[in-house]
Amino acid sequence: MSQGGGAVGTYEKWEFAEGMELEKQEQRKAPKGVLSILTLSLERAVTLLYVLLALTFVFFTTLTVVNLQRVSAAWKALEQARMQSENSHTTAWHNLSEVRRVLDKQFSGELKVIRSRLLNVSQELENVRWKMTRCKEDCGKELSDRLRVLEERDVLEPVLRQLAEVKQEQNRTSALLDAALEEKRNLSEILCTRCPAGWQQFAKTCYFFSTTNKPWLAAKDSCADFNAHLAVIDTEQENKFLANHIMDNRVFWLGLTDVHKEGDWQWVDGRSISLSFWNRGEPNNVGHDGEDCATIYSTGYWNDVPCSNAESWICERSC
Repeated sequence: MSQGGGAVGTYEKWEFAEGMELEKQEQRKAPKGVLSILTLSLERAVTLLYVLLALTFVFFTTLTVVNLQRVSAAWKALEQARMQSENSHTTAWHNLSEVRRVLDKQFSGELKVIRSRLLNVSQELENVRWKMTRCKEDCGKELSDRLRVLEERDVLEPVLRQLAEVKQEQNRTSALLDAALEEKRNLSEILCTRCPAGWQQFAKTCYFFSTTNKPWLAAKDSCADFNAHLAVIDTEQENKFLANHIMDNRVFWLGLTDVHKEGDWQWVDGRSISLSFWNRGEPNNVGHDGEDCATIYSTGYWNDVPCSNAESWICERSC
């Protein structure tokens, strides 16, 4: 009985030891499985980051190419308008009007869309960088170590350098668009495209030189029929322009009078005179009825004469 009992005790001890060994093996296997799952998740996260960077780069490059093509098309349109303007005066007026209409419509709408898209892309890049930073903080030390290793292997550096180049290209594209828009504005300021037939253009104003004579008030009413007014001179260049279109033996009415108060010369638009080119000794208000209306000679000098005189006149209106 004692021998049987000893055998049973030995068998129980062996079975207990085997159970402990199996339990230890299971405990060793468990951490390895968790580590493998964590490693796989981190690799997927890094792969997702690369995919996001690649998609951002492709989208931004495509948008930049499209913007450059639109800028090139705009420059070609401007160049064609300039070449056509050199062929004939009449064709130039028409072509410049069309170019201005197309540019106003194209740039006013498309530039806003382009700048909005560029702003959205910049915001998306900032969001990607922010997410990368958050991910780096959340994933812990192991992900930080892996990213550091990748940077040391020059994997991320080319991508970041390409992103910097794309951003520079974006700035250059925006500068080209701004330059094209400024060129269009300058062209619009230089060339007036809406003067009626028979009118002369200076800066952004149209002028009509009459071939008949009328008193000052009748000449004023005649200008009003054209939605215009008698000429108002604001600069020395404008005065020279008007004088150059006057024959030596003619004078023209200006929109200048002191009929409301002697000596208080005012333009027809209600402004007081601030720049004058009176001839020597003028205005002198000679005669029984006085001289209350101003005229301009071919020399560019002014003279006051009776408003009842019949003289030619100059009408002025905006383009």
